[in-house]
Amino acid sequence: MELKVIHGMSEVAGQGINSVTGLRNNNVTSNMVVWRRNPSGYEVDIDLKIKKDILKMPFYGFKMFCFCIKAWTKYNVLHSHFGYSLLPFGLDLKVDKLLGMKVFAEFHGSDIRWAYKEKEYKYLENYTITVNKQKRQKRLNRLIINADGIILHDYELIEHLPNISKPVYIVPLRIDIKKFEPIYSLHRSKPIIVHAPSKRKIKGTDRILEALKKVKCDYELILVEGKTQQEAFEIYKKADIIIDQISGGTYGVLALEAMALGKPVITYIAEEYRSTFPNELPIVSAEFDDLHEIVSDLLADSNKRTLIGKAGRKYVERYHDADKVAYYLKKIYEGTIEDNNLFNLL
Repeated sequence: MELKVIHGMSEVAGQGINSVTGLRNNNVTSNMVVWRRNPSGYEVDIDLKIKKDILKMPFYGFKMFCFCIKAWTKYNVLHSHFGYSLLPFGLDLKVDKLLGMKVFAEFHGSDIRWAYKEKEYKYLENYTITVNKQKRQKRLNRLIINADGIILHDYELIEHLPNISKPVYIVPLRIDIKKFEPIYSLHRSKPIIVHAPSKRKIKGTDRILEALKKVKCDYELILVEGKTQQEAFEIYKKADIIIDQISGGTYGVLALEAMALGKPVITYIAEEYRSTFPNELPIVSAEFDDLHEIVSDLLADSNKRTLIGKAGRKYVERYHDADKVAYYLKKIYEGTIEDNNLFNLL
């Protein structure tokens, strides 16, 4: 049976469109559909332009239902992002399954973290529980119960899943590597440090800025906020060092983009997760207490920055290229995957 895959209905850090592009490059029919576009400007195939307007909700509800009917006739795989299926509250899921559609639920972080289980992190605060927990679980339960499999980026979120017998697949984050031309660290007297505090509490931005005050070397600091994806890329290209996050203990899309650009990346990799990544992971792990020392060391040695940058580019080419990952995503949809951890196959 020919696969026809819909990714939706929310975009998270380009993971939907990058997956779709990778699938197409592997000869799989695929589309990225959202209720409304991400403000960062990620590409989509179909934007339903559903706004948060109570007066227009009957119209928007009808519009979503009409698209849902169309999707049932056009696709046989739903790849859900951030806990959303074709209709709000998972109202489509039973019909999806009755019609023979396979459903895969990809969770990205705050969509599932702390929804079912409590877990303490060294640095990440439990900031996400702002809605009724039972209401949140009810919505997620519909998706998880009807899913043919759960997709996570790494092992950090496994502990947040409910007790289920569904297969769980570790699918590395995806980027379109062809969009990134590496620019390795420049030999200049005043290196540039870039930090992108998209969510300051998650990134640990305030404490990062405090730690940087202890750095004695001369440098320029650029904070990337309120920028589109393309505007942010232009700033990343100028960087000598990119500091991502010191919080959850794993790495995210910014780290991948920085490595693809040949930049040394600083982020916190917790010991409990370090062994779950490939041995050659070149990210420089730092905590708040030693961040100033690590930054000072990198600022003083441009050759070291270049070597780390080259290792980072090689790492993302192997493990995070959307085309390579999508080859195995196709096998997950088909049920022919050889190993549930794609890091072992790439």
